[in-house]
Amino acid sequence: MLTSKKIFLIVFFVLNLVISNAQDASFSQPFSNQLYLNPAYAGHPKYQRLQVSYRNQWLVSQSPFMTYGVSYDRFFIEQNSGLGINVVNDMQSLGAFNNLNASILYSYTFQIAYNFQIRGGIQAGGVFKSQNTRNLIFPDMVNEEGDIVGTPGFSGKSKIVPDFAAGVLAEWDYLYGGVSVHHLSEPVISGNGENKIVLSRKYTAQFGAAFNLYKRYLFRKSLIISPNIIYQQQLDVKQVSLGLYLRHHSLESGLWLKERIGFYNHTIAFLLGYHNEKYSFAYSYDFSIFENDFRGLKTSSHEVTFAMYLEYKTRSRKKTRTINSPIF
Repeated sequence: MLTSKKIFLIVFFVLNLVISNAQDASFSQPFSNQLYLNPAYAGHPKYQRLQVSYRNQWLVSQSPFMTYGVSYDRFFIEQNSGLGINVVNDMQSLGAFNNLNASILYSYTFQIAYNFQIRGGIQAGGVFKSQNTRNLIFPDMVNEEGDIVGTPGFSGKSKIVPDFAAGVLAEWDYLYGGVSVHHLSEPVISGNGENKIVLSRKYTAQFGAAFNLYKRYLFRKSLIISPNIIYQQQLDVKQVSLGLYLRHHSLESGLWLKERIGFYNHTIAFLLGYHNEKYSFAYSYDFSIFENDFRGLKTSSHEVTFAMYLEYKTRSRKKTRTINSPIF
């Protein structure tokens, strides 16, 4: 059957091109890749971080959406500065559309008081967008019997454009929050003139807290609860995410409720993870509900995150606090 050969029509090709260029890839757990959330997160004063993330969306589909993320960052305590590298690759429709975002991040910390600090961050890099028609089958390539007899008339195209972002974070006692703006220059990633497609600015605002219930004398063992709220807007797409993390020693669980305003799209994400001083591992699963219709399996996503924490070879006597946030 023709449908069993992963056929993509021209209409789908064009429509997916427009949609994929208008918005960024996202992760089920926003804190699984902090550098992707806000460039001010670059640098941890206790250890270097190497993190890898993998997300597979619509697993039951013949053309799933797959997103890969790799990041590394470290902190220079004497300079109050952090430096990081972040790479995110978003592959759609079996590689027919590919968006690679690679950037370098820098942050600087202003220590206002022992329990109050402000950190600013900037990001510079580029977006590499490519198309590959190898897995695409167009109507004029199929004969009357349904056999594939032709090849695409073009091999696709690619483009590289510069990209910039900035953000700021603040922490006071057990409260933390920040704002960031990605794609400051709104780079043109496809077309030209009136037909150009612009990567619109993405605005993010976040606020959270980390309450140690042990310090409140409610439990004898360490038990930390962390509520969070994140608002993101890119073009006309607005999303509000409400999250809650619960950490007991090395075990952590999380729950996110995400609402796309005006799209009647409700997403629920669950997380389970383990961490210690050297590494962390987390698995996340999410599903969506459209207009009161449960479509969990068809729209489900699986996300896996692994991180390694490397101690600095030399330790400084200077003390610097890190911006508080969930580990995953």
